[in-house]
Amino acid sequence: MWVSKRREIIDLATKDVITTAPTTTIKALCDLMMKTGKRKIPIIDSMHLLKGIVTSTDLINYFGGGSKYFIMEKDYQGNFLSGINAPTSKVMTNEVFFVNEDEPVGSVADKMLYQYFGGFPILNKDAKLIGFVTEQDFIAPLGGEKLNFPARNAMTKKVITITPETAIKDASRIMCANQLRRLPVVSEHQIIGMVRSYDILKFISHAEFAKFHTLKTEAILSEIAVNVMSKDVYAIDEELDLGEVIRLFKEKRYGGFPITKGDRLIGIITERDVFRAVYSTLKMHFPKKFNEMVFTLFHEK
Repeated sequence: MWVSKRREIIDLATKDVITTAPTTTIKALCDLMMKTGKRKIPIIDSMHLLKGIVTSTDLINYFGGGSKYFIMEKDYQGNFLSGINAPTSKVMTNEVFFVNEDEPVGSVADKMLYQYFGGFPILNKDAKLIGFVTEQDFIAPLGGEKLNFPARNAMTKKVITITPETAIKDASRIMCANQLRRLPVVSEHQIIGMVRSYDILKFISHAEFAKFHTLKTEAILSEIAVNVMSKDVYAIDEELDLGEVIRLFKEKRYGGFPITKGDRLIGIITERDVFRAVYSTLKMHFPKKFNEMVFTLFHEK
């Protein structure tokens, strides 16, 4: 255990934040997420003031997953081309939870533990955006460390899966209803692929929908999982140490892995699962010192 020498959240955060404007089209926003690998994009005005945020989940919601799909139907009469060229302001979340630049690291970790937010914009005293912090920032320093904490103790055991024939719109609904960003595709009890929010956004960004020769949203979103899923599935063993899991998150550039035993899918582990496992352990053992201590962050290797 080390005590953090740099306790303010801005020291841990990403300062070169990828942002965009409210007028950016939804298609251009998908392109930006594909290019940068970012799944949370703050929306700012010309004064660098935070106006909102769009996550990959917001976009999945818009593309058939939830209530924002009604915007597509009502404002654009189900015309997919019009819908993807709508301004980002149509789908962004206006009420954004943020943290101040001088907020303690432990306090922010505490908020992430008990609120379902995987990241926070960071504002300075003038309310301008100066950074962004995610669960990944918290766990990254533990990559490669021996934590003596097997993946099975952090994984989600009740895994929601889909079939190769599941339509994109149905996969989107499942993701939104269960606050998920990835769904294993299972055929004959074996995992054959993964549909991630990334894959659905790639379908939009790369204009793969053009092959349908229609502008009807309902028809385009009827594309099936087997045609959009990632087939290169990287599964891990349930005994793999969390320090190694974290290292693989960075190496493979994935935010989650299926966990298999033989050919059988027994769980899934994500960055959020790892964050909660590590920091809930710290919270349990050091409840009175949680805001002063950080579990192996910023130490010298």
